[in-house]
Amino acid sequence: MKIFYSLQDFINANIRVQSFVPTMGNLHEGHLSLINAGKKYKKNTCVSIYINEGQFNNKKDFDNYPRTIEDDIKILESCDVEYVLIPKKSDIEKYTSSLSSKFEPKTLTSDLCGKYRPGHFYAVMDIIYRFFQIIKPEMIVLGEKDYQQLIIIAELIRIMKYDIRLISSPTIRNTDGLALSSRNNHLTKKQKELACDIYKALHLSKELLKENFPIEKIYQEIDIFFSKSPIKLEYFAIRDLKTLQQSYDNDLIALISCYVGNIRLIDNLIIRSFNSKS
Repeated sequence: MKIFYSLQDFINANIRVQSFVPTMGNLHEGHLSLINAGKKYKKNTCVSIYINEGQFNNKKDFDNYPRTIEDDIKILESCDVEYVLIPKKSDIEKYTSSLSSKFEPKTLTSDLCGKYRPGHFYAVMDIIYRFFQIIKPEMIVLGEKDYQQLIIIAELIRIMKYDIRLISSPTIRNTDGLALSSRNNHLTKKQKELACDIYKALHLSKELLKENFPIEKIYQEIDIFFSKSPIKLEYFAIRDLKTLQQSYDNDLIALISCYVGNIRLIDNLIIRSFNSKS
């Protein structure tokens, strides 16, 4: 495994990257599932580790984000990753250009999580745009847990006419249904148990839809569910799976954001799909 801390060294190496997995480090089984998903299609894999300050609306969250580079490198070595890119902010600004704000699809970036985290998704688009300039991958692998992010990066690829394939990898959960996330490290054991209500609520919405409950009634039932839980609901939404628009004729996904204590968690679940038994 070759580790690059310098973008100039990476550029000079003239590497052909087939599969690109962007991360902010603090790797867990969810990240490893992305790497494994990429290797099913392409073998030459590059994993980036970069904590993008622009994605954080709160500087305290950025400062407190777990930095576990040494452990992350050991994990990647065990996964037979070919290349690891750990760039500095100054290098990224020197060797790449920023994404023009005119390309931001604001109908996507200002909705759902974007409503509560202004500027977050533009920052996500910008850093991926910058990585594309350097890495030039054939394929990028993203997790379905951050589903809105996945749709937005798909839109970036479309807008910029990149010949880059986007592969989505299913959410990895613990045995109680809690979606794996670096933020889970900030939860106490009791809070992790409480956080399992998030998946229970998503599953409830799926069952209610199967029972032909109207969408409005499902929203009401989810509000009732969380009124009995110490978890603070930020939003619950049902959207079109492909567009994230409020259209209920096709495949549907339920998305949720909430607070367990002071920790913000997100999750989602496909609740109707005409292409599977979901």
